[in-house]
Formats: sequence, C-alpha cells, structure tokens
Amino acid sequence: MSQNNPEQCCEQLDALLTLWLKECSEDQHSKVTRKALQYLDTKSISKLGDQLYCSQRTLERSFQRVTGLTLKQCQSMNRLETMLEYLYLRDSTELDWAEIAFRFGFSDQPHLILYLKKELGFTPKTYEKERGLTIDAYGGVSASSN
Repeated sequence: MSQNNPEQCCEQLDALLTLWLKECSEDQHSKVTRKALQYLDTKSISKLGDQLYCSQRTLERSFQRVTGLTLKQCQSMNRLETMLEYLYLRDSTELDWAEIAFRFGFSDQPHLILYLKKELGFTPKTYEKERGLTIDAYGGVSASSN
C-alpha cells in the first residue's frame, strides 16, 4: 500500500516512531555520547572528559557502548568526511596537497598521503581521478555510482 506512496509511508513511520519516542528515555551513556558528539570535532579527546564533567575512561566506554566506535575512530571518520567533501567541491587544478595537509591537521603532505592510503586504499592522485566516494558508518570507503 505505502510502497507506491512515499508520503503515506512517511506518515505511517511518523505515527509509529512518535509513539515509541514518547516512551523512550535517554540513558546516561546516550546523554554523554550526545554531548560528546557536539564537541568531538572542536576539542581534543583528552579535554572532552573535562568539558563533560566525567573521566575520559567513562566517556570512552559510554561512547563505544552507544556507537560501537571509539572516540578516535569517530573523530577520524568525521575528519575524513570533511576532507573528502572539501576535495569533492574543488577542481583538480585547485588542489594543493601540502595546503590540504595543513588545513586538516597533518604535519606535512607525506603524512596526508599515508593517511589516505590507509583509509581509502589509494593515493591523493588516484582520488583526484575517482572523486565519487562514500563512507559507511563503520569506516569503510567505497566508490559511489555517480
């Protein structure tokens, strides 16, 4: 019935999820994780515990329990996603890999190259040719069908 009517499908999902959300309560791990996500890209992991008034160990355990990822993995995925978006929006002639390395917190271009090889499986030059990449929730990268 709602397979052919997206609006009806959305209405049915809203009705079901609204009831569920009203009865749902956020536990302490979810609260800490939600707050950590707000600061993850602007604060160092070592400072997050102080910011959220808990130990770094408690923060790490809660975050991993809720997301299945470590803070470092999530931070790395966010940085990679931001970098790929930045690269995607620019023409190959605009890409200065040394400047990009510094912009995204790498000490130099060789460290950026090693990072991209590790995370994506190829070099920046290969990325320039590929361009259409997606990152899944577990850190995998794949070519999208553009």
